[in-house]
Amino acid sequence: MRPEIRASIIGVVLTLVLTVLSAPITARAQDQHHHDDPTPNFLNRENREMGSRLLMQDMRGRMKPLDTYVRELSMKISKRESYDPFEAALSYLPAGTEEPAGNVAWEPLDMWLSWVSNPQYWFDMPVIAVRFPGVKDMIGVSQDTKWVSARSLITPEGEYMLQGHVREALRTPDRDRSKIQRKLLDFNDRFNIFYDALGGGGVRFFPIPGDANNTWVGFDSVETLPAGDVRDTAKRVTGELREAAAHGDNVVIHRAFTTIVGLQKEYGSSVHTSDTAIASELWLNRSHPFRNVTMPYFAAFVLLMAAFFWSLARRQEEAYSWKHPLYLLGMLALAGSFGYHLYAYVLRWIASGRAPLSNGYESLIFIALATGLAGLLFELKDRRGSAGGVAALLTAVILAVAMLSTFNPDIGPLVPVLASYWLNIHVTIITGSYGFLGLGSLLGALTLILILFKGPDRLQIREAVYKLDRLSFTALVTGLGLLSVGTLLGGVWANESWGRYWGWDPKETWSLVTILVYAIAIHFRWIPSMNRPWVLASAGFASIASVVMTYFGVNYFLSGLHSYAQGDAGQVPDWVFIGAGIIVALIVASYFSDRFRSWGDVPKS
Repeated sequence: MRPEIRASIIGVVLTLVLTVLSAPITARAQDQHHHDDPTPNFLNRENREMGSRLLMQDMRGRMKPLDTYVRELSMKISKRESYDPFEAALSYLPAGTEEPAGNVAWEPLDMWLSWVSNPQYWFDMPVIAVRFPGVKDMIGVSQDTKWVSARSLITPEGEYMLQGHVREALRTPDRDRSKIQRKLLDFNDRFNIFYDALGGGGVRFFPIPGDANNTWVGFDSVETLPAGDVRDTAKRVTGELREAAAHGDNVVIHRAFTTIVGLQKEYGSSVHTSDTAIASELWLNRSHPFRNVTMPYFAAFVLLMAAFFWSLARRQEEAYSWKHPLYLLGMLALAGSFGYHLYAYVLRWIASGRAPLSNGYESLIFIALATGLAGLLFELKDRRGSAGGVAALLTAVILAVAMLSTFNPDIGPLVPVLASYWLNIHVTIITGSYGFLGLGSLLGALTLILILFKGPDRLQIREAVYKLDRLSFTALVTGLGLLSVGTLLGGVWANESWGRYWGWDPKETWSLVTILVYAIAIHFRWIPSMNRPWVLASAGFASIASVVMTYFGVNYFLSGLHSYAQGDAGQVPDWVFIGAGIIVALIVASYFSDRFRSWGDVPKS
């Protein structure tokens, strides 16, 4: 079970007893020693590295480094991977107030240790992110406020101030909830997660000796361990670690970490993660490769498209040699970005112990990888900058979409139905086809843009249009072939999993629709009256809408066996209408240019 799901369950329970919510909070704070304001980043380098590599079992049973958990926790609660208390405090100060000197952002691990060692201090600190204006109004803070403290959410009577609003939102069916209710429940989750984290909840360090399910327990449940040396050791080390963290005693912290590692290796070796997997996950956590490679891909797009239009204007659209500096620089940027992207994807595979294809975030980074590969292959064949340029742009856009809050980047265990070798085969082929179809569609868009400049004696533009037409056709045929094969193999997997080859599930239906849409677009080639570049470019460009519907629409708006979300219909985002408007406008404008202008008496190449 994911932390955020667990927090939602906690939220449901807590909201039923919110009239007594403040009592356990106050009691917990009184039970803890109150220390002076904690010093940020008190861990030395050795202890921070050792603590980051420390294994824990999350609520879904996944074994992962503590570094992953504390980063996820900080992002969920504060919307920052490194929380800066001074930045949070500034949102309460009047406009124009000078920023305090010496502000230092907390390292996630240091901050978590400080939470569990000094909860009273942190209960009063503005840590919980609040972004939505309506929720800010409910809390009674200004619109400039970005973080609030847990204490500020408790009324003088000791009640949770949002209890009535939360109860009403929980009673409302999900499909009928307003935007403010959804944002309120998200905020309520952050409060509950923070409340649980202050007591050490969610971090399970200690294996239960002899447990058949290899269950581990955490700071807040050490008493559930069987009586004996392990429980005594776990209780002692928990107290030592909290006390040492409160005082910044790195000697005791190191000893506590060492003891925990020893218990894990002795009693939890059967589920212990390899050092290679841990190192891979730590690198991913610290490097953020899929986010950081977005701009290099965009740089490749700028360089290669500059090379394409330079060739169009000055070189009669000739293929480039590797000695041309602009083209070489663009190809190095594209190849380097793809290599880094591929390296990061392999490391995520190692860290997760499976192919990263099981959720929306992972499928997007793979589609981006497939798009980059398609661009490289077709660019090596054509060497004019067009294929590589548009592929780099599309890859950057897909990676940027993957970074949106809609997609959860956490690594999680596979659901039972996906625990099959067919995941690697079927999903790889299907999502890989989207890269080639997307490339063909954007090449069609580039063709339409060039058609806008149609006119007599523009031989180089005419030659470029026909070369792009052939390139786009090849990319679309490749993508359609992969999509067709992937869909057929999906039927074989469906028969193994559900006992039937085809069930008209929304995903299956829209995969078939996409196959038919692209098949129609491609077969215009064999109709003499429609065998011209504008038709294929328009059909290929418009057909990308079916891919978007198959991926986003089905997965997040329709209910089915393939949905990543719950399938409850949501509001159609604005970018859908904007994108549709751009497609229609470009097709219509290029139609009039193609229909009423002439290339002149120039034979077709």
